[in-house]
Amino acid sequence: MYLATTLPGLEGITKKETNGKKYIDTKIIYSGKKELKSALYWFELLEKFKFKEEKEISSKFKNLKLKEPIKVECIRKGKHNFNSQDIKRNISKLFKIDYKNPKETLIIDILDNQCFIGKNPKNYKRFYKLRTSRNSLNPIICYSLLKIAGIKKTISLLDPFCSDGSILIEAGLLGCKELHGFEKDIKNASINGKLAKVKIDLKTEGLDWLDTLFKKNSMDYIISNAPFISKRSNKEQVNKSIKELFHQAKFILNKKMVLISPKTDLLERYAKEFEFKIKKETEIKSGDILYKVLSFKK
Repeated sequence: MYLATTLPGLEGITKKETNGKKYIDTKIIYSGKKELKSALYWFELLEKFKFKEEKEISSKFKNLKLKEPIKVECIRKGKHNFNSQDIKRNISKLFKIDYKNPKETLIIDILDNQCFIGKNPKNYKRFYKLRTSRNSLNPIICYSLLKIAGIKKTISLLDPFCSDGSILIEAGLLGCKELHGFEKDIKNASINGKLAKVKIDLKTEGLDWLDTLFKKNSMDYIISNAPFISKRSNKEQVNKSIKELFHQAKFILNKKMVLISPKTDLLERYAKEFEFKIKKETEIKSGDILYKVLSFKK
């Protein structure tokens, strides 16, 4: 039995990837060893239980058999009268510890009043993520956007605000071949794409060139992290960009457009103006940011 932890709102994606079941928010239980692209981390699950006091956690380790020496990790979220170092220090007293050359890693994963004990945690490392941009998305979200859109290998995909190229790279790693990205500065996306060995057609032209560069209904999907109005953005430019995107999508889009943003008022406004229908809404929380994902069809 294994436990995977994902971002709030992505439990459905991880459930499908693992063929598992949601236990509580962000936690998916499943069987079988798998490399997961939609999870923050996962591990072999040894124990799960609810607790009220810290001493209840320590008591669960008395009969636990591990290949020693081990190292101890603790991940904790919620309000408690103890911290992660307290847990690590107390559990370390029960085993032979070696942080340089452990035979196994013990993990204590605490979320509010739930505790999960496991061993040998792993995560899917994005080796290509050398360069990032100010508006970079977590690659777990990028992968999940593709799953929300329901893309297949044979599709053509455009990211009109491609930033460091993560959405397009995740699509390329899934087997998609026709990938197009637009950005004022394509250096980060170009470097990351080369590291990932994913070929992306990158352009620095404005969005008003889309109907010149692409034929009518030639782009199966548009998936992007849409700009939004904030203290650091140019209100007029953001408004112009979103309006132009919907104007151009009306001509070049064939199937679906999926956009993610913390603020969706402009997306909804221009979707209505250019007669796009919102077919699906999803919320994803990453850190302190609550994103909304909107799926549009003409």
